[in-house]
Amino acid sequence: MKKIEVKECTFSYDNTRNAVDAISFSVEEGSYTTLIGHNGSGKSTIAKLLIGLLEMKSGEIIIDGLTLNQENLYTIRDKVGIVFQNPDNQFIGATVADDIAFGLENHLVESSQMNTIIEKYAKSVNMQDYLDREPTRLSGGQKQRVAIAGVLAMNPQILIFDEATSMLDPQGKAEINALIHQLNQEKKMTILSITHDIEEAALSDHVIVLDQGHVVMEGTPEEVLCHEKELLDLKLDIPFSLKIANEFEKQGVKLKKKITLEGLVNEICQLK
Repeated sequence: MKKIEVKECTFSYDNTRNAVDAISFSVEEGSYTTLIGHNGSGKSTIAKLLIGLLEMKSGEIIIDGLTLNQENLYTIRDKVGIVFQNPDNQFIGATVADDIAFGLENHLVESSQMNTIIEKYAKSVNMQDYLDREPTRLSGGQKQRVAIAGVLAMNPQILIFDEATSMLDPQGKAEINALIHQLNQEKKMTILSITHDIEEAALSDHVIVLDQGHVVMEGTPEEVLCHEKELLDLKLDIPFSLKIANEFEKQGVKLKKKITLEGLVNEICQLK
């Protein structure tokens, strides 16, 4: 079942150049889909279109069977949670607990139920020991975990990550990528991650590549990420495992192209 459908969607900021141009793609229920592209390719514009922060010039967006329009807007927003690039821009409360509670208060959740919900979702992102901390005193990865907990507490069916790891150090990025993968695998959440991180894309179920507002490649990570020349022409990178395999090949050792380090290690172990 398609959880998100984008059909011939077009949007322009200045009515001169289209930021997204008659773009079409879909996201399957329970899948982990990554949308990748260089800066200016239209990635973040799509995130804003999907939750109705921008109004498309033409086309159609369907979320969980509902057409995105003024009538369905708030119903759709209840189904979709979004985590943005900079966690500092999402903090409202004086403590981690206050911040997770903010959305619950807006949805008029009974105060008697709040502590249980806050503790549940703080624990789901391994932040249960930080509920009394000030968000400003957390690391980048921890801040993003709190932002995710606040979104999860609203019980969305779909999670959108808009460049959620781009401002993090390597450790923070690895933590959040692992958490995204965990939410998809264990909670069967439908996830759309808008990113330029090729290593994250390698872990997803489906990859959509954008360039100048168009879909230029689409498929499984194995089908998409092995196109080294095309990705480099689009100012994107290739997975580290492919770079290693290329170095082996220069030394006369031919390996099957693997897009994850785990796959590469298994391939190396099979060499005689």
